[in-house]
Amino acid sequence: MSADERRVAVLGAAREEFGLSGLSGASTEAIARRVGVSQPYLFRLFPTKKAMFLASVNDCFDRVRALFEEAAAG
Repeated sequence: MSADERRVAVLGAAREEFGLSGLSGASTEAIARRVGVSQPYLFRLFPTKKAMFLASVNDCFDRVRALFEEAAAG
């Protein structure tokens, strides 16, 4: 799995954990476990838990925008 693919997987797991528990309640250990990587590896991809949260929120915005663009085109 490439670093980009792993980053996408981490963002997916982060969305789930943050969705369940919020920024302060989510555990980076749980996110790492969902993806099957070590917790230190997460911090190679994202310097802080907040940076991971913001990246997952931006990813959600990008997905919603893409869906609206697709719906508007059809």
